[in-house]
Amino acid sequence: MDMNGKGDLKIDGSGSAPGGEYNSVRINGAGKIIGDITCREFRINGSGNVDGSLDADDGKISGTGTIDGILTARKFKVSGSAQMKEDVKGDSLVISGSVTVSGNLDMQNVKIEGSARVGRDCNAEVFQSDGSFEINGLLNADDISIGLYHAKSRAREIGGGKIHVALGSTAGFNVLKTIFTLGMYNPVLEADTIEGDEIILENTIARVVRGTNVTIGNGCRVELVEYKGTLQKTGDARVTEEKKI
Repeated sequence: MDMNGKGDLKIDGSGSAPGGEYNSVRINGAGKIIGDITCREFRINGSGNVDGSLDADDGKISGTGTIDGILTARKFKVSGSAQMKEDVKGDSLVISGSVTVSGNLDMQNVKIEGSARVGRDCNAEVFQSDGSFEINGLLNADDISIGLYHAKSRAREIGGGKIHVALGSTAGFNVLKTIFTLGMYNPVLEADTIEGDEIILENTIARVVRGTNVTIGNGCRVELVEYKGTLQKTGDARVTEEKKI
């Protein structure tokens, strides 16, 4: 038992346990926790399900996990596959596997190296993606950095202070490009509206881009750009209409 008086919960085989307050929670087999749970450390290495909400200081899903209620975490990492059926909130989320969030994603820092799907809005202070994402609502962050490598990413709306979208190095994907000639290699960002202070875009398809200083780079197709300061177009960028406001 931990010094704080809370015990540890460990499921190695197949089984279930009640929710409650714990120090450490580990599911190494196929386990289910019934009810809300609060813990310092949370780990799923096998297949796990929380039939309730989870509040953890430090969480990690290396196997397959489902959380039916709200997830609140100081830091959380997914290197396997996770399904969050309600909102996710806290300080730091790192995704190197695959994550689906049915509700809102509200984390101060979000880093995507794998793939993420968000059913509603994503709010952060810093949002960094070198993988792929699909956000059905608004992506809003002070600092947005998106590297496009081999897959398409999409958000309905994007808003922020600094927004930087760049085509990543394709050196490691030459074989993939040869094999996947039917559109699977598609490093592009799609959004209806992109709005920010300093905006630099590559390989971006958008209906409206609105900002102070805007650079529309190679691979971009934008219907309307509205800018207060400067507008630069480089490479084969295509802008149908531009307005200084």
